[in-house]
Amino acid sequence: MRYAFVLSAALAALCAISTATSAELVITGAKVYPAPGVAPIENAAVLIRDDRIVYVGPAKDVDADKNAIVIDADGGTVLAGFWNSHVHFTEPKWAGAAKLPAPRLQSQLREMLVRYGFTTVVDTGSDPRDTGPLRARIESGEIAGPRIIMAMSPLFPPDGVPYYVRNTLPPEFLAQLSQPATAEQAAAIVRANLAGGGDVVKLFTASWVEQGRPAKPMPVAIAKAAVEEAHRHGALVFTHPSDVAGLEVALESGVDVLAHSVEDLDGFDRSHLRRMRERNMAMVPTLKLFSVNPEPKLDAILREVGDYQRLGGSIWFGTDVGYLEDYDPALEFELLQRAGLSFDQILAALTTAPASRLPGGGKRGRVEAGMIADLVVLDGDPAQDPKAWTRPRYVLRGGQKLFDTAAAESR
Repeated sequence: MRYAFVLSAALAALCAISTATSAELVITGAKVYPAPGVAPIENAAVLIRDDRIVYVGPAKDVDADKNAIVIDADGGTVLAGFWNSHVHFTEPKWAGAAKLPAPRLQSQLREMLVRYGFTTVVDTGSDPRDTGPLRARIESGEIAGPRIIMAMSPLFPPDGVPYYVRNTLPPEFLAQLSQPATAEQAAAIVRANLAGGGDVVKLFTASWVEQGRPAKPMPVAIAKAAVEEAHRHGALVFTHPSDVAGLEVALESGVDVLAHSVEDLDGFDRSHLRRMRERNMAMVPTLKLFSVNPEPKLDAILREVGDYQRLGGSIWFGTDVGYLEDYDPALEFELLQRAGLSFDQILAALTTAPASRLPGGGKRGRVEAGMIADLVVLDGDPAQDPKAWTRPRYVLRGGQKLFDTAAAESR
């Protein structure tokens, strides 16, 4: 009888899951921006069945089941779920994520990422012993959180761990950091990282080993070996360029994404931007990071970012949150505007630009029928009120609600 009870309970649970995932959800009373450069739909509805969008259009024409769950956007704006293409899970609170209580991890994810609309994030370097289990617990459904695209542990130049990493991370973690001395070692590390669960690769093509001294570049042969091995496995390569020498290594080795804009611009000119554009190199500016540090010349960095956008370069939104302990991305949005990015260009940086190249992006990044229902419902219209970017009312991943501002405020 005991086994019959267990079987019955299991069948009941499966039925409950099936019922929950087959229910329809409809967002009404919304203005919908389907994608950058596409005219918004006024007085719209979005119908979701299972994890997919099945209808986007005038609310009067939506054909929803009478038992559908209804979210009233109340005049708000619906956009595709946001991508944060530069985050870290290196704060002490993520240590031992495999065994930490699920409610605690879910709360931390909500406060750091989800409440700001991020449904996909790129971890550009954390301890995989923490990030791997965290991702697994999210994907199992135990914890509500964003998709995590992992870079595993970065590759540094020989004897090239940055001073700010050495000063902040525990010795046992520092001892594991990869500093390949040969091309063969670099390729082997990349293979191991990707086999161990990595989705992308992160390099430091130049590293601030000593504060106030020139950055130490990674030898081109080492960087090229790492990039070629990553590309053999279909993985993109991110880099921290630091300065022009680091950018040159990135360009010569075929790196795909600058994880930061170039911060030390001594020797930088427009030819670098043209070469980046020719190589289809994306840039994650992380402007808030450089506004916090008084040394880099922020105005010059803003020109670098704006000039690259105007040249047709691909800009991806990223905040370096996790390294930065202030999670609010409002300043990042403000600085992107100062750099000259329009509403559509910022929306692309948050959605279609990273989705076009990163894992899992093929069915994400747009509010269209057939796409996975990763969505953000904002209080207001960021095309008219830029402060609305950071006012999500609801955040959905795969049609499941990750964040509800009313519920969050009642806690």
